[in-house]
Amino acid sequence: MERKKEDRRTQYSKMVIRDTLFELMREKPINKITVKELCERADVNRSTFYAYYTDIYDLNKKILKEIFILQREFINKCNAILAESPDITNLGLDEYYKIAYAYLSIVKKNQAIYKFIFYDQANSPVQISYDKVFYSSINKMLPEIYKEPFRRAFSFVSGGTTAFFVRWLLNNCSEDIEDMAKSLSYYYNGVFNGHKMRRI
Repeated sequence: MERKKEDRRTQYSKMVIRDTLFELMREKPINKITVKELCERADVNRSTFYAYYTDIYDLNKKILKEIFILQREFINKCNAILAESPDITNLGLDEYYKIAYAYLSIVKKNQAIYKFIFYDQANSPVQISYDKVFYSSINKMLPEIYKEPFRRAFSFVSGGTTAFFVRWLLNNCSEDIEDMAKSLSYYYNGVFNGHKMRRI
């Protein structure tokens, strides 16, 4: 029983420390943030901080690792959805809905981290790196003839999705996930299938 209480305290302490770093990084670059300042803002002892992290950079590194674990979780779910489709070049609303719903669910469960990615650092190396991995994951499944249209569509969707999530996160993900996923599915369907339309 006592072990469970310790685990909850540990989880809470790490959450407070992490969230305080996000807060401070909105105000100044990471190289200007000290452990003393973070602990005072978070109202935790420095001994508590050093029980989990060696310094601010170690804390940031572990947060980034957590981010990429979550992003990999989504990419794996996305790949599983795509693997079920008989034709990846002709996805429909149902597939796009499943992809959007999977991402929205992960974001809602991890709002603080995703605010760090999409809101506080929307143009950060974290988001750029994730986009590259996600793009590469899907692009390698496509026939050569679809690669260039997909590249254009992905660039457009990536920026739009970021703006979409920023607004949702600013509202603390209060809007219904199903409604949001439905909206995204229509946007994705229109953009990714847009290259098939021809003007006479």
